Amino acid sequence: MGGGESRVSAGDGLHVFDTAIGPVGLAWSRRGIDRLQLPETDREATLARLAALAPGRTPSRPVPQAVRAVARRLAAHLAGRPDDLLDVQLDLGDSGPFARRVYGLLRRVPPGGTVTYAQLARRAGRPDAARAVGRAMATNPLPILIPCHRVLKTGGGLGGFSGHGGSRLKARILFAEGVVAHAGDGAAIAWLRGRDPVLRRLIDRVGPISLRDFPAGDPYDALVEAIVYQQLAGKAAAAIAARLRALAPGPGYPRPDELLALPERALRGAGLSGQKLSYLRDLARRVGDGSLDLRKLPKLPDEEVVSRLTRVHGIGRWSAEMFLIFHLRRPDVLPVGDFGFRTGVRRAYGLGELPSPKELTAMAERWRPHRSLATCYLWRAADGGS
Repeated sequence: MGGGESRVSAGDGLHVFDTAIGPVGLAWSRRGIDRLQLPETDREATLARLAALAPGRTPSRPVPQAVRAVARRLAAHLAGRPDDLLDVQLDLGDSGPFARRVYGLLRRVPPGGTVTYAQLARRAGRPDAARAVGRAMATNPLPILIPCHRVLKTGGGLGGFSGHGGSRLKARILFAEGVVAHAGDGAAIAWLRGRDPVLRRLIDRVGPISLRDFPAGDPYDALVEAIVYQQLAGKAAAAIAARLRALAPGPGYPRPDELLALPERALRGAGLSGQKLSYLRDLARRVGDGSLDLRKLPKLPDEEVVSRLTRVHGIGRWSAEMFLIFHLRRPDVLPVGDFGFRTGVRRAYGLGELPSPKELTAMAERWRPHRSLATCYLWRAADGGS
């Protein structure tokens, strides 16, 4: 913990440097570090945002030794070597007395620890001021150095985060400190890291993923959307989905009776092909007459869910598996036919060609009983692993 020269004694300027979570920026005055900019889309965007927050300053050449030392320590911290950073000299400038008190208390929450808004308010002597604590977090000029990412909602939810990337970035910073927001996710991640060195490296690069990241929503809406999105590019499918939702009198997609009552002209006008229209009507009829009872699906084994869903015209095994993962959040689903998953495995494991379903099934035995989570990580590998 700690170490290195931490006092800034001359000049002011800006410095952007690379870390495990992306480019981070520091601005400083003669009194200390006064701004920390979390990663934007790239180094240029991070520097532009930092310059807007610290007007009149430019990138320093050379960067003062004390600032370089802080940058090195931050990079190491974000790479999984926690540092309390308590001895870093800060300039809190215009922060008010209450915010300063909250920031001081928060800096004493060590890496690996968390605190709630209400707990911080009590420690600050204002037990009724949880909202004021929230405002102080939202205007924190020095995230990580003043570790607002360690403030969680009562009950353990992540809560918001003002940095680019939102709560996902917050979860990733906590992960570097050894904290996973949900205990069950931590056990699953630890299992995969211990069973597979390739996944371990991918997990450490990507950070925590949770099946809870995917809102379950309404099961009927999830199945309608699965049909609408089949074999279409994202933007085209989203436009059709929006027009279909606009035909419903309430939120979401037209309910089964509403969809069956809509004229073909209106549905085709939303952009649905004749084939997809027939699929949606089959789904609506089966849900409407009870032959597909969506309320029973959460209680059924995975294969029985797949069997019942694939009786609907237009819902194949792949769509049923996506329903299992994203809607029912089943932990041990292996979609061996998914192209993105196969691509991720090829890239992560350095294979010459896409693995076959048989090869994937054999490989994935080491991931049981967390094959859904392993699949989510390998989807990220297909997208570049960030």
